[in-house]
Amino acid sequence: MRLSDALIFEKPISVHEADNGNGFVERVSTAERLQRIDAQAWTALIDLVKKLRPARAQEIDQLVAKRSEERRLLGDDNRMGRLTEQRDAVGLCLDIAGLDRREILRSGNASRAYSAASVLDLLDAQPVAERSLIEHDAFVFKNVLSTGAPTAQFVGAAGRSVRTYVTDTTPIETATGVDLLIFQEQYNSFLMLQYKGMQNDDVVRGWSYRVDGTNLDGQLSTMRRVRSTSRSPAGLSALRDLRLYDEPFYFKFCERTRPDANDDSLIAGITMSAPHVEDFLLRPEATQQGHGRRIGYENCPRYFNNSEFVMLARSGWIGCGAAITNLMAQVLAVRESGRSAILAVIGGPSELRAADRGRRK
Repeated sequence: MRLSDALIFEKPISVHEADNGNGFVERVSTAERLQRIDAQAWTALIDLVKKLRPARAQEIDQLVAKRSEERRLLGDDNRMGRLTEQRDAVGLCLDIAGLDRREILRSGNASRAYSAASVLDLLDAQPVAERSLIEHDAFVFKNVLSTGAPTAQFVGAAGRSVRTYVTDTTPIETATGVDLLIFQEQYNSFLMLQYKGMQNDDVVRGWSYRVDGTNLDGQLSTMRRVRSTSRSPAGLSALRDLRLYDEPFYFKFCERTRPDANDDSLIAGITMSAPHVEDFLLRPEATQQGHGRRIGYENCPRYFNNSEFVMLARSGWIGCGAAITNLMAQVLAVRESGRSAILAVIGGPSELRAADRGRRK
């Protein structure tokens, strides 16, 4: 059962109003006795409610119409795969910012999926309108952000916000994956997440990503080079720079889209830092399934799930500081051609406060 927007009557419909010999009173469910009604009775009930509250009839029709709207991205073609990954990327940023991911993603209109250039075309979001914000974000991303990129802005409580940009010109139906680059203003922190698709086939048990035959080794090598040329500062310049782990590069190995996937959920999968992936691929567990090197649930039990990754990122415990990465253009250089790029700026209060962590007074 999925509950949507509630329509509240200032004057509730009483039993006496509804009791006109149609048997509805006898069909009322209680905690002790749950009852189902057939489609014909449901239609008759809606008609009765509209007659009893004619001023709200249009709102009732709009609410009922939502039952037939398709919010899921159905299909297994390349376009739907990329849109699903982009939606996950936006949802991940909303979670990190502490915004209501479910409400925002449920606003999506999947009927526009086959004409959308990006997931931003599906969501009810305001474009980034302030030129000063766009110029600021372009400076953050070191001139890799074009001002003509599709944009969206999501605003939450306590000054938290997410500004997103889709910058790659590759048609979404031919894109080979999604790269997400996140900058958190509150922590001066960069994170880059690359999406990789896992398969669940008859070759090995469970969901896994086959490494051999892909460019993963080359990407890891480039990431290692970029990391080695970006020196960490000698000491912490501010409290916000404190990290448990200052690695900027992460991979999310995702389960391929399922037809019954919720429209507001994140894709289940395995999230690992680039050094973690490198280390794992050198271990015997990487080849224990006997079909080349693979990363999956059955052979790689140490990874971040969505909740763990979000909590560490939200509090600024992971991600490199701006001083560590000299030029963001170098970071984007690790991207494979033909991939979709989403840049996200997560705004927050300028000061770090205990109240932002939900501390009770």
